[in-house]
Amino acid sequence: MQSVETTNVSPHGSNTMLGTVRGNNELVPMTRRYPNLPQKVLRRDSIIAKKIIDVWDNEHHAENVLYIYLKEHKNLSDERYWELMRTVWIIAGSVATATIFRKLMTANRRSKYYFSTPEEAKKLRELPETFEVYRATNDENDGGLSWTLSKEYAEWYQQAYQKEKVICRTVNRKDVFAFIERNKEAEIVIL
Repeated sequence: MQSVETTNVSPHGSNTMLGTVRGNNELVPMTRRYPNLPQKVLRRDSIIAKKIIDVWDNEHHAENVLYIYLKEHKNLSDERYWELMRTVWIIAGSVATATIFRKLMTANRRSKYYFSTPEEAKKLRELPETFEVYRATNDENDGGLSWTLSKEYAEWYQQAYQKEKVICRTVNRKDVFAFIERNKEAEIVIL
């Protein structure tokens, strides 16, 4: 059973909450960012994160994960709003939920950088001003937010999920919301 670590020692030695998620008997770092927030706020954030994790572990139902996030996101600190949204995006992000995530990702909240790991943010900054991204799809105008830097990954996704085609688009780095590097996807989120 997955659970949120209620306390975690940051690299700077301070105790914080919600630094890691325990999953399948291993510690999985979230964004490894440790906000300096009051304990009351950290505890509240941790309780909300635990609800999301428990629903995913027990029900494995993406819509319920998104429902809890939508119900609770106003109660989260800005830092954990972004960090937990990353988790919810990975679980529940799709063409069907793109409008919801587009609204969440354009929220006027501080600390947007908590959505990405420091390494991902650095890689995004190091990308050229313009670059090509790819997407496996059945409809070029589906409004999807998720693209990839890897043509090979898009082609694999096309085959694995029976998509009609892989499309390519040139984007400006300034128009990219986030870069997520997991499962060899090299995901680019474009709003």
